Amino acid sequence: MALLCTTASIFAQEAYQLQSSADYDRQVVRVKFKEEQARVLDELMKGEDQLTPRGSLLHTGIAGFDAASVETGATGMKRVFRNGGKFEARHRQWGLHLWYEVTIGQGQDLQAALNTYHEVAEVEIAEPHGVYRLVDDMGVDMMREKPMMAASAATNSMVIPGGTPNDPGYNQQWGFPAIDAAQAWELETGHTSVVVAIEDQGVDYNHPDLAGNMWTNTDEIPNNGVDDDNNGYVDDYYGYNFGNDNGNIAIDFHGTHVGGTVAAETNNGVGVAGTAGGSGNNDGVRLMSLSTFGNGAQGGFDEAFIYAADNGAAISQNSWGGGAQSAALENAIDYFIANGGGGVMDGGLVVFAAGNDNSSNPNIGYPASYSPCIAVANLQQNLSRWTTSNYGSWVD
Repeated sequence: MALLCTTASIFAQEAYQLQSSADYDRQVVRVKFKEEQARVLDELMKGEDQLTPRGSLLHTGIAGFDAASVETGATGMKRVFRNGGKFEARHRQWGLHLWYEVTIGQGQDLQAALNTYHEVAEVEIAEPHGVYRLVDDMGVDMMREKPMMAASAATNSMVIPGGTPNDPGYNQQWGFPAIDAAQAWELETGHTSVVVAIEDQGVDYNHPDLAGNMWTNTDEIPNNGVDDDNNGYVDDYYGYNFGNDNGNIAIDFHGTHVGGTVAAETNNGVGVAGTAGGSGNNDGVRLMSLSTFGNGAQGGFDEAFIYAADNGAAISQNSWGGGAQSAALENAIDYFIANGGGGVMDGGLVVFAAGNDNSSNPNIGYPASYSPCIAVANLQQNLSRWTTSNYGSWVD
């Protein structure tokens, strides 16, 4: 919790200054209210996540905030982190209930609005809502590439210890010899108790090389429109579609490719091998799909970390970035590190692609440059830095 307090104090010291290297939603200001306003907010929201304004004015009963909202032409607000159901008490310990997203009027100057809310006595932090992008970690236009290698007629005829996986695409995966994967697989090939959250586009949960290693929320009945397990999400069977705010995973190539890198079923005679994809017996790590990108939308980057921790993920894999620094996002990452692990680790690990801007600037590399995260650069086959990979002391 000390890290959380330090992060909040840094962001609260002075008004947020927009960065030329980042993109923002120009109609949104995010605010974190001070704890003293929690009771007022609870009475105002009445358990709902979104506030519908009365008439054309946003009215909360918090005088300074309401005056600022008149000045910015605010038309509505909603919680950044939804009501967490059975996890809500823990969320409140972390201050997640104090974060709100305010929609300001069209044509309003975002920097001026940030300055206005920063001056409100009842507000601890005012920041923009960053717009992020996927990291192209192969040096190509990934959206135009074909999906993962399709199924093959090969059979599962060998085990990995002491041998080579029988996946037909394995001989094209030069990265595995580079990291001595064969030696590692003699000790461990992955385990079903380890859940890896893929915060990206949606992972194809029906893919023949992934289906056996998908995480499922066994306490949720899919497609019945009910939050069966009281975790705050409806129909979240394979994970959640945060970009569109529903349980229908937005399957696409980038997320499927990343999921395959982590846990394509290894040694199953199909497609390619995964880093922790098991030994060919559906015994690899489990992939939780958190589609923050997809169907032309993006969103929920902070909430996805909370979901992952609450629902048993040990590792959060992120191949996106290039956006604005955010106390709300760091609040969520810190939450995952403290509360993730899924019973197999004492806390969670957050991994980010460093990005491909050929830059050492940590602002450009954010959130990978946030110090508690593991930032991974891009290497080419001779193990030198890929020409566009970000670099610097913040890269692990």
